[in-house]
Amino acid sequence: MERAKKEMMVHELRDKLQRVNSLFVTEYTGLNVEQMSRVRRELRGAQAEFKVVKNTLMRIAARGTRGEELEKFFYGQNAIISVYGDPVGVAKILTGFMKEMPQLKFKVGLLGQRVITGEEFQKLSQLPSREILLGSLVGLLGGMPVRLLFALQWNLCRLLLTLNAIRSKKENSKEA
Repeated sequence: MERAKKEMMVHELRDKLQRVNSLFVTEYTGLNVEQMSRVRRELRGAQAEFKVVKNTLMRIAARGTRGEELEKFFYGQNAIISVYGDPVGVAKILTGFMKEMPQLKFKVGLLGQRVITGEEFQKLSQLPSREILLGSLVGLLGGMPVRLLFALQWNLCRLLLTLNAIRSKKENSKEA
């Protein structure tokens, strides 16, 4: 590869490292072209990019960025998954492919500013998706005013029941 192309590639990788929400490093030794194309296509639909990158170029690009902590993992045949959307959805897709294709292995990830291991990646893949969590939050917040209304109504009902009981008692005492 020409030096100019390498410099352009390093610049592009550095830009990606600064823009992405999350970054996952996987080992893909043993995957054929068809399998890799399937993974790429599926991840593209989840706002992520699966790219094979030379380790030396990735190490150079990572210097001075938050990806610097991942430098020691750039050895062997690596694919970089750049996540621009929901990392949970991407983790679910990758976990599914890892079960189907044991050659695809998770090495390390960068979630926000935090480096994650394989165990944390598994936990991430088991979380509900962002849409489900937002729906739960909306349902919870929507239910709060209703619960408050019932609580206030119950106190009002108890007051009315007490006043009715006092009125009945007074009416009964006047009749006697």
